[in-house]
Amino acid sequence: MPEPLNDEQFIQRRMVMAALLSAVVMGGYFYFAPRPEQPTETQVASETVETAAPDAASTAVPSSPAIESPPDEQLIEASREEEVVIETDTLRVEFTNRGATVKHWVLKNYNDAAGNPLDLVHQGGAEQFGAPFRLVLSGGDDLAGSDDALFKVNPGPTLRRAPETLVFEYNKNGLGIRKTFGFQRDGYVVEVETEVAEGGRPQRHLIGWGGGFGDTAQVGNETHSETFYYDAGDIEHIAASDAEDERISHEGPYPFVGISDLFFTAAAIPEPAEAIRIETSAVKIVPVGSDADDPAVYAAAAFGGAPTNRLRVYVGPKSRDSLASVEGVGNAFRGIVNFGFFAFIAEPLFAMLRWVYGNIVSNWGWSIVIVTILINTILFPLKYKSTKSMRKMQQLQPLVKQINNRYKGVKMRDPRKAKQNEELQALYKKHNANPVGGCLPILLQMPFFFAFYQLLTVAIEVRQAEWLWVTDLANPETLPIRILPLAMVATQFWSQSLTPTPTTDATQARLMKFMPLIFGFIFYQFQAGLVLYWLTTNCVGIGQQLILNRLPQEKLQLESGPQRGKKKKRAR
Repeated sequence: MPEPLNDEQFIQRRMVMAALLSAVVMGGYFYFAPRPEQPTETQVASETVETAAPDAASTAVPSSPAIESPPDEQLIEASREEEVVIETDTLRVEFTNRGATVKHWVLKNYNDAAGNPLDLVHQGGAEQFGAPFRLVLSGGDDLAGSDDALFKVNPGPTLRRAPETLVFEYNKNGLGIRKTFGFQRDGYVVEVETEVAEGGRPQRHLIGWGGGFGDTAQVGNETHSETFYYDAGDIEHIAASDAEDERISHEGPYPFVGISDLFFTAAAIPEPAEAIRIETSAVKIVPVGSDADDPAVYAAAAFGGAPTNRLRVYVGPKSRDSLASVEGVGNAFRGIVNFGFFAFIAEPLFAMLRWVYGNIVSNWGWSIVIVTILINTILFPLKYKSTKSMRKMQQLQPLVKQINNRYKGVKMRDPRKAKQNEELQALYKKHNANPVGGCLPILLQMPFFFAFYQLLTVAIEVRQAEWLWVTDLANPETLPIRILPLAMVATQFWSQSLTPTPTTDATQARLMKFMPLIFGFIFYQFQAGLVLYWLTTNCVGIGQQLILNRLPQEKLQLESGPQRGKKKKRAR
């Protein structure tokens, strides 16, 4: 039978396990980051909330009179399919009057992977599952005849500059529909109003974006495809994978609801205190640039739920500045940029990065390097204390071994085991040594690692940001052999060779030598910005350790009294 562990061996194995667990946690966080549990049943508002009067100073589209079913000679229908394009300073939106839907929603200030202005509409998905801003009924049922209806648009197809208001109207066979879109000169907010009547009776309906939203060419983008709604102070997220088996519905007086991918969002803002419904489903589409036989699951959304939906819809980047500029939703709207559990660390880090970028160096890669150096400089006193503790533990190893040898073979339940632990603790206390002090630096780095991971994952400012040979800090390196992860492994081996080891156990020492390889395997798939952060941490740590190794070392006055006492007993 293996001998039971003594206290010192137990502590040392805990240190090794802590390091190994840290590596496993970092890898697991990337692949299995938990999402909030979502209810599986439809949540319906229990009370009807009275709609507040709109702000007179707002740019809302004026309310249209209720649709009435006119006599046959007054039917409203276009004679042929037409297109109309609206351009603002930030958007270029192309409509078709067939269904009064969107064919292209282009962000003029953001590019796709090919360097062209980014279109948020997935063309294959729109053809298969319906174009954005089509109308559907609750539960996903089609509004019969609406997709093929030829709407009349005022005052006819043309290219127009914002501010501009488009009105699409259709009335035939008892189906009356009016869609109104109000564009401003800048920004990403569009005023949207939809009305439906069947047989002269108002019909509840939703506005859909069902064919894949966002930049599907972004690596791993499908894992971030989701819908959301704001309720009781929190943004609740519904992942595309959650809706694969059934359509998920939520309804309430939510300040905003929407759909998003990694860097972009389409968020609907109802009138104050007005109830709104959002339904989430999942669709399979082929991401831009992928093989036709390699589809991915994306979220599809439908929102609204009233006979007349009056909404402000933000369709644009998940940029905190742009989101904060939207009036009437407060700071909660900025939360669409999700910094995760460590947001209390990520937000100050992001503020530091932006300040460095705006005031010192106009490059996000060098900003990451500078902020990382600053963080490690602030943590240097803790590293110094940890190094002192490990050096003391090295010097105490002979006495620790003497104590353990005296109690060799003592079982954990033996009363003498408590005496052994007391002697070890007394030894540590006498020399002010902490047996787990060597774990302190890596434990302190973990919150910063997770905060940086989330920040560099969702911050659109880092998207397509270049640094030296890296073309996009938000994605892994594109070189056949990725330089940053290999450099990270090399520097971690170097750092490990300079750092004092508080254990003489050969097995544990060999395990620790494999840690850089484990970290390298995990980081090889990470975005370049995150690897750059960890590489810089290693380089700063090497410089700090070289300085610490040159400082005078405290020599402990060790006594081997217990061992001498044992020898005298044998002499008698």
